[in-house]
Amino acid sequence: MKDPELEAYVEAVEGHLRARRGVDHILTPRDFALARSWQRGGLPLATVLVGMDRAFASGDALTSLAHCRRFVEELAASGPVPQRRAGPPAESVPVSQVTELLGTLYERLLALPPLPRASFEPPLRKVQEVRDLLAVASRPNWSYLREKLLEIDDDVSAAAVEALGEADAVALRQEANRAVERYRGRIREDALEDAQARFLVQRARERLDLPRVSLL
Repeated sequence: MKDPELEAYVEAVEGHLRARRGVDHILTPRDFALARSWQRGGLPLATVLVGMDRAFASGDALTSLAHCRRFVEELAASGPVPQRRAGPPAESVPVSQVTELLGTLYERLLALPPLPRASFEPPLRKVQEVRDLLAVASRPNWSYLREKLLEIDDDVSAAAVEALGEADAVALRQEANRAVERYRGRIREDALEDAQARFLVQRARERLDLPRVSLL
């Protein structure tokens, strides 16, 4: 039985990929499965299209939807209500990689000027707690670790926009507005506002050079 909502979603993604590449393009079975997983997972179409735009803006040679996946899912993970995505099996991520990322985030938060850094006190404490835990745990509780890393990323994202200087905040809000403007009248306004908020948070983290730590 056909699903009209899924068909419309996939057609919009396929059409956008075709327009951005400037050549005829039909989704491969792998790409179709990816678009279907986003639609069935409740990922708004606006977020997918804006994430695809970010992928093309990166300058990478993109020939399939799979090449846009990282950009789309990173955008989905940003914003006031992050959308979770399935990561790799927890144990496949080396503890050393998690520890290194936490250390990088901690150092960059500490390097911020005092006033904006104050907004990051909650995640700073959590980062140090997890670093202390990993320093003594030979076999960490991966379920607990995943949740703590997600909490850290959510806390950092919540504070990132507030931590921007006034000029940066204005510039990024304008950039976020431009990112969704082309879709006005074609996609629901609430979905556009959601995508715009996610874009703003993601760009704020990039401007402050704050890496994500929720790899698991």
